[in-house]
Amino acid sequence: MASKKYELTQKEALDLYFKMLLTRKTENAHEELFQKQMVPVYTHLGTGQEAAGCGASAFLEPEDYVIGTHRGVAEYIGKGLSVENIFLEYGGRATSGSGGRAGLHLHSRPQGVLPLAGSLGSDFSLAVGAGLSLRNQGRKNVVVDYFGEGAAEAPDFHGAMNMAVLYRVPVVFCCATNQFVEYHPYRDSTCAADIAVRAEAYCMPWKIVRDGNDMFAVGQAMKEALDHARSGKGPYFIECKTYRLAPHHTGDPCVYRDAAEVKKAWKNDPIPRAEKELLKRKWATETDIEDMGDRCERIIAEAVEALKSAPLPDPASIMDHIHAG
Repeated sequence: MASKKYELTQKEALDLYFKMLLTRKTENAHEELFQKQMVPVYTHLGTGQEAAGCGASAFLEPEDYVIGTHRGVAEYIGKGLSVENIFLEYGGRATSGSGGRAGLHLHSRPQGVLPLAGSLGSDFSLAVGAGLSLRNQGRKNVVVDYFGEGAAEAPDFHGAMNMAVLYRVPVVFCCATNQFVEYHPYRDSTCAADIAVRAEAYCMPWKIVRDGNDMFAVGQAMKEALDHARSGKGPYFIECKTYRLAPHHTGDPCVYRDAAEVKKAWKNDPIPRAEKELLKRKWATETDIEDMGDRCERIIAEAVEALKSAPLPDPASIMDHIHAG
């Protein structure tokens, strides 16, 4: 069990809750924008995973890095990426971080959001490379590589684990086990119940957050892991057990999972649980919760207006940033 020094403060808990709520509302708005044909990028919602996603990045410093997933709104908002930036990127606007080129692959150098690799599972090597750069520069910053259990089956996973330990790279590998790999339950593709135990084979410290929908448990584990990596002790592995309440993507009929199981999982929704705990601790009032919800709605409305008014890229710029070897 982590020591009390890693427990969340009231300020940290309220900030994490707000980011979780903003993530949920942002993804819902994204789905609506797609259905209205206002953005061409369809959704990979992380509904139900907000505690793990936001918790993985909410305690990072501005100069730290995070690598996320296709359903990465949680980890990116957790790191500080604005909703406006996200919608401009999804909308392919010229004023987005990539000039309308990234689509679902969100990134932002100012916020320390490293580009998502097009081939899932190849990001492990990118995380180790970024960590080596930080270490070689003598910086006390870290990289959080956030991924799902499906990506952990990629060949690069094992080589990256070994290299990270061998060179004492400041990387926190954070696996959100959401029970599904695209269109099938993860339990159908492996006999192993846990991912984190693999880290032991490489002499890497690890921890499993059995209740990955508990934002306090996730936050405490991440603070401990970050302290370990930041202090020069090398990498750390965290696994958060959660549940993907949403389909794999827009239009997925989800014929591969049981409706009763999903209904049961909704009862463990991390956002109402966080609200209940904040009220119980008297760290927030009902009015505080409502005010945060209203603030989220204003942020999203402003982002939608920015999307509507932003220009599309000039077709003449199509060859910009393309290099031939």
